[in-house]
Amino acid sequence: MYLRMQKKYNIWVFRPTIYLFLFLSLCTNPLQASEYSLEKYSFINTDINELNFPLGDKKFQQFYKKLDTLIFENKGQIRIAHFGGSHIQADVFSNRVREKLATQYPGQASSRGFVFPYSAARTNTPSSYASYYKGKWDMSRNVLREISKPLGLLGIAVSTTDPQAEITLLLNKYNPVPIWLFNRVRLFGFSSLNDVEPQILLDSIFYKGVLDTSSASYVFELPRLTDSLILSFRWNDSLLQDSLLNLLKIDSLNLNSLKKEEVLALDSMFYDSLAVEDTLKALQHQFTMTGLLVENDFPGISYTNIGINGAKVESYLACPKLEHELKFFKPDLVIFSIGINDANVERFNEKKFLSDYDSLIQIIQKVNPGVAIIFTTNNDSFRKKNRWRYIKHPNGEIAKQNFYKLAQKHKAAVWDLFSIMGGLGSMAEWEKAKLAKKDKVHFNSTGYKIIGDLFYEALLKAYSHHLSHLPAESPSSKIKPQKAYP
Repeated sequence: MYLRMQKKYNIWVFRPTIYLFLFLSLCTNPLQASEYSLEKYSFINTDINELNFPLGDKKFQQFYKKLDTLIFENKGQIRIAHFGGSHIQADVFSNRVREKLATQYPGQASSRGFVFPYSAARTNTPSSYASYYKGKWDMSRNVLREISKPLGLLGIAVSTTDPQAEITLLLNKYNPVPIWLFNRVRLFGFSSLNDVEPQILLDSIFYKGVLDTSSASYVFELPRLTDSLILSFRWNDSLLQDSLLNLLKIDSLNLNSLKKEEVLALDSMFYDSLAVEDTLKALQHQFTMTGLLVENDFPGISYTNIGINGAKVESYLACPKLEHELKFFKPDLVIFSIGINDANVERFNEKKFLSDYDSLIQIIQKVNPGVAIIFTTNNDSFRKKNRWRYIKHPNGEIAKQNFYKLAQKHKAAVWDLFSIMGGLGSMAEWEKAKLAKKDKVHFNSTGYKIIGDLFYEALLKAYSHHLSHLPAESPSSKIKPQKAYP
C-alpha cells in the first residue's frame, strides 16, 4: 500500500470489471476465511442481511455517485463517520468494514480520519491503532455527569499542565502492510493562557503547527508521508519549561504532584534562579486536546469511528464543538450504532430516544444536507437482574421499531442486526458459540468481525443494486484511463 502511494500507473478499468468484483465479493462467503466459517452458526439469519430502505434509496444517490467517480475515475475522497458506544470505541466491527473498503478492489485507502490518544484518558484505544502517552493528563468524556471540558466530535478531551507531556500514535501498529499514511494533521485544541504550542517530531525535526484561530485548531503540513505521530507541547516560556524538565529528570519528581510549599523549597534548585511566582505559574500552563484529523490528498475512502463507552444519543448532544469539528470531515455517509445504552433500562423512553436522534441528525445535516444515513439496530442483549441471573431484554425489539421510524422520517436505511443475529434471546446462542462475552451485551473479537463482514456485505449489495440500474455503455464508448496505485 505504501508503494502504491509512491508511484502511479495507468490502467484501463471497464464497468464489467466492477460487476465481476461485486459478484465475486457477494458470492464468496466473507466468513469462509481461516479465522471462522459462517456455516457453523445456524442461528445467524443471513437471508435477511441487507440494507432496508423504508422510503427508497434516493438520499443515497449522492453517496453512490461519489463511489462511482472513485471507482471508475479514481477521483475524489469519500468520508464515512460511524457513531456508537463501546461497540464502536473498541473499533473491531467498524475497523473490519474500514479495512475491507480500503484494501479490497478498488483498494482505495485515503485518510484515516479522526484519531485520539485514548490511553492518555485512561480508556481503551480503538483496536485499529496504538496510542501511548507521557506525563500527567486529565480527561473528560461525554458520558460523565459533570463535563469539565468543551467536547468536540469524538466526545472526549484530555488536558495537561505537565512540561514533559507527550503523545505517540502508531496508525499501522497492527497492520502487516502499512495502510494508513498522512502528511497533514489538524489538531483541535487550545491553550488556556495562549502560552503552549503543540509540535510534531518527525525525522528528528520539530514542526510547529499554524494556529487557525477561527477553528481553534493547529494545522501541520509535514514534508513526507508517515504513519506515526509524536506530539509534544512547547511553552512560550521555554526557559521555565527546560528548567522544570531538568529538575524532574534529575530528581524523578512529578511536577503535578507537588504542593505549593514543596515548589517553594525546590525553587533554589532551578537553573537561572527562577522566581518563585514563575515556578507557581508553571503549574497553570495547560493545553486541552479534543481530536486529531490526519489526512492526505489521495483519492479513496476515509472512515472515522466515533465511540465512547457507555454513550447514549444524548451524550453526543453534550458536545458543543461537534458540529464545528465535523465540518472539517463532512461525511458523505453516517452510520449510527447508538442505542444499546439508551435501551438498557427497565422502561425505555421512546419519545426521548427519537427526539435526541432528531436533534443529532439535524446537527449533522447542517454540515452536509445530502448526507446518507444508515441506522444499525441494537444487538440482542440480556439485562442483569442480580449477580447470577440475566433475563431476556425486550427493549431490543422496541428499539428496532424506533430505528425504522427514524429511517422513514429521515429517508435513511436500516441494517437490522437484531433480526440478523437471531432476534430476542439470540445473544445466548452467540455466547454459547464463543462469539460474545459473558455480560451478554458485548461480543468478542470474532463476533465483532462477523458483524463487520455482514454489514460490509449488506452495503455492497446496496451499491451493486445501484450499479445494476446505471445506463449500459456502448462497446465503442471511450473510457478514460484510470490512475491507480498498486
